[in-house]
Amino acid sequence: MFNIELIEITGFKSYCNKTTLSKMDPVFNSITGTNGSGKSNILDAVCFVLGLSNLTIIRANKLEDLVFQGEGKNINFTEVKIFLKSKLNKKEISRFETKESLSISRQILPGGKNRYFLGDETVQPSKILNFFYSLNININNPHFLVRQGHIVRITQMDSKGLLDLIENSLGTKLYETKRKTALEIMYKKREKLKEINSTLKNAIKPQLDLIKK
Repeated sequence: MFNIELIEITGFKSYCNKTTLSKMDPVFNSITGTNGSGKSNILDAVCFVLGLSNLTIIRANKLEDLVFQGEGKNINFTEVKIFLKSKLNKKEISRFETKESLSISRQILPGGKNRYFLGDETVQPSKILNFFYSLNININNPHFLVRQGHIVRITQMDSKGLLDLIENSLGTKLYETKRKTALEIMYKKREKLKEINSTLKNAIKPQLDLIKK
């Protein structure tokens, strides 16, 4: 398992200049401050860099809404970067094809485009998500974050909703989703194979038979 050692926030929401949060505790951290000081924006920044796709969870409709917008400031670049340190030994770390410590960053470029980095390497969003999936972390799990009012909704869930909550929390829902995707791909491949065999039988084989004659 990894824990966050350091967070760097630049041009994200209320944080115009580069802001660094260090000396993070591996077990428990608390963010305190007055109303409007940007406490919730720190959590939003972490969710953002972990690959959150549903921006409404962090109170945004599009990526541009996350870029700092202040009077007299012209910001066209946003980046959130986290530094992770592993609690695993080197043998266990090799399972994830990564190092004992690494950085992950997500940027918003002009035009509302995303760019992800794993260390110094530019990567696809799927690589970041799969890396966290390997650690049983799914930021897009609707129950990943427990926000205000969430506990009340949980107590009012029916049996199906509670089962869905448990499956998501245990991580089994993630593998069921992957299984469903794999089965859909296999089905399409089989249908394509049937189409190829049909073409061979009904179009190509008769032509070959004519050539042989």
